[in-house]
Amino acid sequence: MTLHELAHELNLSIATISRALSRPEDVAPPTRQRVLAAVHRHGYTPNGTRRSLRTQQTRTIGIVVSDIRNLFFAAVVKAIEDEARINGYTVLICNADEDSAKEETALQLLLERKVSGVINCSTGANLDLLRTFQKSGAVLVDLDRESGLKNVDTVVVDNRRGAELATQHLIELGHLDIATIAGPPHLSNARGRLAGFEDAIRAHSIRIKKGYVQFGNFLQESGYQCAQKLFSLRHPPSALFVANMEMAAGVIAFVRDHGIAIPGQISIVGFDDSFWARYMEPPLTVIAQPTEKMGKRTMELLLARLRGGKPVETLIFTPELIVRRSTSSPPPP
Repeated sequence: MTLHELAHELNLSIATISRALSRPEDVAPPTRQRVLAAVHRHGYTPNGTRRSLRTQQTRTIGIVVSDIRNLFFAAVVKAIEDEARINGYTVLICNADEDSAKEETALQLLLERKVSGVINCSTGANLDLLRTFQKSGAVLVDLDRESGLKNVDTVVVDNRRGAELATQHLIELGHLDIATIAGPPHLSNARGRLAGFEDAIRAHSIRIKKGYVQFGNFLQESGYQCAQKLFSLRHPPSALFVANMEMAAGVIAFVRDHGIAIPGQISIVGFDDSFWARYMEPPLTVIAQPTEKMGKRTMELLLARLRGGKPVETLIFTPELIVRRSTSSPPPP
C-alpha cells in the first residue's frame, strides 16, 4: 500500500494524510481517525527518512542525556516530552552514561535519523560532531551543561549560586571543616558548583584543608569512593557538599556501611532534589532545581528556533535551598 493508494481509497489528498500522520493537531479528529484506521488495516508505514528529505522535517527531537538513572534528567525529559507531544513532535531519548564514546554514538544515530533538533547534556567531548549537526540545519539546545558552541540556546540553573547557598548554610550552622565532592572539572556545571563552594568558603576566611576537595564523575560509585577518601583523612570533615544526587547516594551508602551518623558526625547537602531525598532517614538537605520549568522552556526554545523566531537565548534558572534534617551544628570538640 502506497501513500497515493491510501489517499485514493479514503478520497483524501496526500497532503491531508501526511498531516494526519505527522501533524495531528492540524487535522480534524474524525479525519485523523479514518486515516489511522486505514493505516492499521493495511499495515502502512510512512518512510520517515524519505519524508525528511522532502520536507527537511522529521518532527522528531533527539535528547542525549548524560545519565538516565539520574532522576534530574528523568524529570526534565518528561517535561520536554510533554511539551513536544502537545506540539506534534516525537522524542528519541539516548543515554550517554557520562561516556563521550556513547554520546558520540548517540549523536551519530540522531544525525542519521535526520532529527529536527537535538537537546544535548554534553559530556564536553564531541564539539565537532555537534558542529556537524548545526551545518545540517538541525537545531541544537544545550541543557544543564554548556557545550562551548556559539549561537546555541542554553538552559541551565545558576550552579555557582546553588553551591554557594549550600556552603553558606553549613557555615551558618557553625561548620569550619567543610569538604566537597565535585564533578568532573571539564563540565561547566561541575566548575560552577565548585566555584560557588569556594566563593562561600573564601567569603568567611575559612581554610580548605588538604584533601577536602575530591573529584567524582557524577556517578554513584565515585561518591562512595570519594567519601572513603574523605573519612580516611586524619581529620575528616564535619560537613560535606556533594555536587549531584547520584554521588550523594554513594556518600550515604558509605556512611551507612561504616556506621557514621548523619548529621551527628557528618552534615550533608546534595545538589538536586530527587524524590528519595525527602524520604530517607534523616531527610536530605538539598539544592533544588525547577526541573519541570527547565524542561518545558528547553522545548519551547527549540520550537521557537525551528519556527525561525527569536535570537539565541541563555536561560539561567534560580536554585532553592531546602533545609531538612541531614544538616545540624557540628559535634562538640
